Amino acid sequence: MAEFATSSALAGAPSASLSIVALSEDPMLLEALMLAAVDEASVVSAPSADRFADQLVSNSPAVALIDAAVAPAPLDGFIASVHRQFPQMLLLLAGPASLQNQFAAQLADGTIFRFAHKPASAQRLKLFVDAALLRRQALLDQAMGLAPAGGPAPPDAVAQNPFGGGSGRLRPLLWLAACIGVLLLAGAAAALLWYRPLTGAGPTPADAGAGASTPAASPAPAPSSAALAAQAARAAEAERDVIDQAAADRAERDRLISESEARESALADQVKRTAAAARSEQAHVFVQLAQKRLASGALLEPADDSARSYVQGAVGLAPDDADVHAVAVALGEALIAKFRAAIVAGDADAATRWLEACRDYHVSDGTLEQLGTQLTALQHAQASHAEELQALQRQFTQHLASGALLEPADENALANYRRLKALDPANAALPTMLHSLALAVTADVQARVARNDLAGADQRLHAALDAGLDGEELAGAAAALERVQAVATPEVIPEARLQRAHFVAPVYPPDALARRLSGSVELEFTVTPTGEVTDIKIQAADPPGVFDQAAITALSQSRYHPVQLDGVAIAQRVRVRLRFKP
Repeated sequence: MAEFATSSALAGAPSASLSIVALSEDPMLLEALMLAAVDEASVVSAPSADRFADQLVSNSPAVALIDAAVAPAPLDGFIASVHRQFPQMLLLLAGPASLQNQFAAQLADGTIFRFAHKPASAQRLKLFVDAALLRRQALLDQAMGLAPAGGPAPPDAVAQNPFGGGSGRLRPLLWLAACIGVLLLAGAAAALLWYRPLTGAGPTPADAGAGASTPAASPAPAPSSAALAAQAARAAEAERDVIDQAAADRAERDRLISESEARESALADQVKRTAAAARSEQAHVFVQLAQKRLASGALLEPADDSARSYVQGAVGLAPDDADVHAVAVALGEALIAKFRAAIVAGDADAATRWLEACRDYHVSDGTLEQLGTQLTALQHAQASHAEELQALQRQFTQHLASGALLEPADENALANYRRLKALDPANAALPTMLHSLALAVTADVQARVARNDLAGADQRLHAALDAGLDGEELAGAAAALERVQAVATPEVIPEARLQRAHFVAPVYPPDALARRLSGSVELEFTVTPTGEVTDIKIQAADPPGVFDQAAITALSQSRYHPVQLDGVAIAQRVRVRLRFKP
């Protein structure tokens, strides 16, 4: 292991400054040590062994503290090297309790003065520091011959440290008490010395009696006035020296206390400034992240990576920072903007969610009241709108059932459909309504074709197409109408060319049967694509008016297989003659 650099402060140097050098990077240990030594000595920290060696040489401290966590290995060799080069410096070792047994021998032989368990409190370290400084002072006094073994301490030594282990703010009081005691003793001695010459130099009766019994004894010569004056002067001078020394020590102690308090205050301010700077730096990181999330629209989600989460973190670290305040205001404005966009879009559910987010973010009460009024108005408007939409759907169903498909104007199914689509283009009922209307128009066109009302069928079909109706049903009806129109002929085929599906014979009129009348009725009718008989007309009757109704009734109840054209059923005009014979 490399030795420390030598200097005049190496082993054997009799002087030592009131300082403690600590080899440690533990802030809690250093803070406790400074609090422990505030009334005793200044603390110099060294984060590495090299800096530790430099501080030992430059400060010549009375006490050194070694933190086992940062000392170089092997630790016992390092401690032995420090002790060898600075034998009068007292070493304190700080480490875990399990480490103490490893240094039992060095603790016993004095290489290590004390072992401090980590974490060490300021009170515990103060006991160690006070003991070390007292031990250091005793060693220095003994080395300088100021306190020989078995003899009283010299006056200077007493003046320097009259109460030994006293420490802290009580020492000035103890010094003052000592000064008062010395003054009282000196005053009593001076009074005694001055009192005895004033009472007479002759022996007392008791002295006379003693002299008579012991003639060999001779009285002590009385001290002269000059000797007594010199003795009193020396006592007064000693009193003044003691008072002056006590005042000087008290001033020095006050200075050290003031310096220690200033160091503590500076250290506390530095710690506060460092912590505040760290909080401000982290807050600005949160501000930047919040600004990015605001730009991307991630205001609330995800919960741990949103603008709101970062704003809350920044406010918690630096609530008075201008940038933090600005981004907090920006988030509130963004939430309000989202609410208003939902109102404009007519999305009451989204507006409700954004309003709740504004409440959670503690937007001002006045703004919340305005937003709540807007949401209430939207909800009322939507309720009225929903009622209007339902009314249009009911009217559509009624017009569809009554056959008012395309007319009369504004009072038909198509008009209801169009109004509903204009009010609510995304209404889920619109496709079903359009399909139902197309089916109804298709059925109407087919019925007109079946009645051979080709002109009416064509008009209805084009009216539907012009209205925007479409679909497979209308396309099929249009194709069928085109085919019928293409083959339309004024010829009427005889009933014999049809295949009867169900024929009803006419009922002989009772009056004609009673009179034994006979006759015939010639009729024209239409067979629809479904085989029904419609549009029956009397072409001729013999005798007129006798058998007409019986023929119409029977024919209207009959059914035929529809006429096919290119595989498609079409309406066909047919002529038939029904004969009546009793």
